[in-house]
Amino acid sequence: MPKLKMPKSSPSLDMTPMVDLAFLLVTFFMLTAQFRPEEAVAVDTPSSMSESAIPTTNMMTIVVDSTGKVFWDMTDKGIRDAVLVELGQRVGFTPTAEDKVKFANVGPVGVPLQQLQALLALESGAERKEFVKQFNGIPTDSLNNQLRDWISTTRNIYWNASDPHGNPVVALKADGNTNYKRVAEVIRIFQSPGIQISKFKMITDLESSRM
Repeated sequence: MPKLKMPKSSPSLDMTPMVDLAFLLVTFFMLTAQFRPEEAVAVDTPSSMSESAIPTTNMMTIVVDSTGKVFWDMTDKGIRDAVLVELGQRVGFTPTAEDKVKFANVGPVGVPLQQLQALLALESGAERKEFVKQFNGIPTDSLNNQLRDWISTTRNIYWNASDPHGNPVVALKADGNTNYKRVAEVIRIFQSPGIQISKFKMITDLESSRM
């Protein structure tokens, strides 16, 4: 008798659970991811051979762009909120909860104190960029040195909120095309009475990254 041939059937695999898992993972990462705020200023930092790591927390950064405009930034959102409240009081501005959320994510700030409220009233990053272009950054002249106020207020709030004997990490981020006299002016403000920052980090790019 001829042998009966059993019909061959290809194995089947139910992909539904794997697809569900993939969508769950995508949803999880979308809800928990923290996007880097869009910076109000583009800075092309000079190159160096240093490999010192830049901290991602408790760091106050003073940014100087290619035109010499000065900006302030701080990584800690709680410190940023407190700085906004204190400096806002000096110009009669009481920030709302919405203002604080915007300020926490606005990135480097480079407008006079009197313009903070108007800056935060804008809804989009593009509008804020255009608004910032109207000004020469944070004032640093001898009669209206608001950069001193930003630095000293940040440090005082940090002392009260954290270690009373510690300091936030201070970094200077200057564009490679910035006039050195402007950078030297900012460094002199660091070293001025009442601030006396003698140790700070210079943010640069590794030499190999430019080859």
